[in-house]
Amino acid sequence: MHTSRPIEVQGRFLGVAVTQAAQWRFIATDPAVEDLDGASFPSPAEAQRVASLVLQRSRQPAGAAWRPVIVR
Repeated sequence: MHTSRPIEVQGRFLGVAVTQAAQWRFIATDPAVEDLDGASFPSPAEAQRVASLVLQRSRQPAGAAWRPVIVR
């Protein structure tokens, strides 16, 4: 029997974590975290933490993290 846990961040449903062979497999339902679809995690909490990081990354403008700050 499989166990599942919904994964959401700030009220946004991102997917579900399902037990599989003593791990938790993430099934993405939101395109913002589709890179994580099928990834394995040790717990639903870890899946949620990583999904939150990926969601934050997807909200940033492209290249925002890599632009140098020039002070004049």
